[in-house]
Amino acid sequence: MNMKTLNRIFFNIIILIFLQSCGYQPLLTSQNQKFSVKNINIYGDKKLARTLGNYFGEIDGVSNTLIFEIIAKKEKVISNRTSIGATSEYTVNVNFDLKVISEKNNKIVFQQNFSRSNSFKTSKVHLDTLNRENKIVDNSIKDIAEQISKRLNVIFN
Repeated sequence: MNMKTLNRIFFNIIILIFLQSCGYQPLLTSQNQKFSVKNINIYGDKKLARTLGNYFGEIDGVSNTLIFEIIAKKEKVISNRTSIGATSEYTVNVNFDLKVISEKNNKIVFQQNFSRSNSFKTSKVHLDTLNRENKIVDNSIKDIAEQISKRLNVIFN
């Protein structure tokens, strides 16, 4: 090994030691969360709404308890066809109307529509097409849950 490589390795080790001891913690953990979802009322596509609701739960010792009212809807449309008319691409639209209500005083904390739209190609095997759709839907829901969590953390911090 030459001196340049040894210096580079030494520098990387020093940086890793420094970063490890700086006390970094992710902001959006349940430890730092100042709200708790006590109840979730579901309307529309129940499976979709439950999946979103599963990202939120009750946390002990938090004074801001909330009620979620979720209206969920999913729509899959054909976005492209082959020259012979067979479907080659779908677009999935996931839509949530969310109302967040304070359990203490029954006032609306915020109300917003969250939606995501993504396209995916079909596969020769139908199961692969369904798996692609499910993965896109799950990723969309996770993204929306993170957005909701960030918004609530801003409101209650």
